[in-house]
Amino acid sequence: MKIIVKIGDNVARLILARKGKVVDEIGWEEENSMSRLLLARLDELLKRNKLNLDKISDYKIISNVPRKYTSFRIVKMTIESLALAKKTSLC
Repeated sequence: MKIIVKIGDNVARLILARKGKVVDEIGWEEENSMSRLLLARLDELLKRNKLNLDKISDYKIISNVPRKYTSFRIVKMTIESLALAKKTSLC
């Protein structure tokens, strides 16, 4: 399973995909809400599909906003952290 995060034009979307096909998606108006809503919406999407992060093998960001925008940086750091957490077991 793959999580795709699309951001731009004041809209954010989380897409759950398997083998190139959309399984489910969730979206919201993104007006300075990324830091509050990204993980909550991801959790909602996973629960709705009876999945946990262990089942996610890949993450992708699709954005039409500049990389310097805070929303993009929040998404990038969150995705990198989730990917790192999967590779590293915490004691």
